[in-house]
Amino acid sequence: MPIHDLRNLIEDWRISVANAISAPDNTDELSLYALHLARLLAYPNLRVQNAIETIDAMGNELKSSLKKRMPLRPTQMIEEINNYLFRIVGFRGNEQDYFNPLNNFLNVVMERKLGIPITMSILYMRTAYTLNFKLYPVSFPAHFLVKYILEDDTSEIIIDPYNEGRIMDDYALKQLLEQFYPNQNIALTKDFVRKATTPQVLVRLLNNLKSSYYESQDLHNTEIANEMILAIDKYNPNAVRDKGLLLIKNQRPEEALEMLNLYLELDPEAEDVDMVLDTIHKTRSSINNR
Repeated sequence: MPIHDLRNLIEDWRISVANAISAPDNTDELSLYALHLARLLAYPNLRVQNAIETIDAMGNELKSSLKKRMPLRPTQMIEEINNYLFRIVGFRGNEQDYFNPLNNFLNVVMERKLGIPITMSILYMRTAYTLNFKLYPVSFPAHFLVKYILEDDTSEIIIDPYNEGRIMDDYALKQLLEQFYPNQNIALTKDFVRKATTPQVLVRLLNNLKSSYYESQDLHNTEIANEMILAIDKYNPNAVRDKGLLLIKNQRPEEALEMLNLYLELDPEAEDVDMVLDTIHKTRSSINNR
C-alpha cells in the first residue's frame, strides 16, 4: 500500500474512532467503532449507520416485547436477552471455525450469526444498551466477557455471551482460566474481571486481526491493523515493536531502529528483549555496510 493511502486510512480511523474515544468509559458505542474497524480493514462499502440501525432494531424489538413486564430484575433481564439473541434470533459462538479472522468483523457476525467472545460481547452490550440495561466489557484472559454492576456497586454479575449468556460464578471463571492456562494454578483475582476501557477493547480486537494477518503472511493488513492500534495508543509496546519489525521488512532501517529502541524503553523486561537486541544489532550492521 502506498504511504499516502495508509495515511488517509489512518486519518479516517482517527476521525471516526480514535479521536472519539478519549473518554475511556464510553463503551456504549463499541459496536459503532467495531463497524468502522471492519469498514477500514476489509469492507470499504459497509454502511456503518445502517448496520447500527439493524442491531438497534433487534434491541427495540425485544424492548417492545418486554414493555408490559418492566421493570425486571437484572437476572430476569439477562434471561430475556439470552432468549432473544440465542434462541429467537439464533446467534451462537463459532466453535467450528473459531480462528477465522472474519469472526472479528461485527458486520459478518451479524450476517452469519456466528462470532467469538469479543464480537459476541460487543453485540450483547449494544442490545442491552438499547434496553437501558448497562453492561461493561471484561477483558478476561483469552475469553472476553461482560458484566452488570449492581446498584450498590459492591457486587456484579459476570456474563459469557459466547456461551449463550451463561452467568459465571467464581468456580466457572476459575475453570475458564485453567482451560486456557492449564497446570499453572493461576489465582483468580478481581483484576481479571475489572472493567475494560473502550481503547482496550478495540486494541484487543485489532490484535486478534493483526495476528491472523501475520500468520497468513498478509503484511499489508498487518501494517494497517498495527497502525490503527498506534492511533489509539501510540505507546502500546507490542505495536511499537511490531512497527519496527515491519519497517525492517519495508527496508526503512533507520526508522525501524527508532521504534525498536523505543520498545525497549517502554518494556525493558519484555520476554523477547534478546531477540529485539539482536535485531537492532543486525539492522545497525546492515546500515553501516551499505
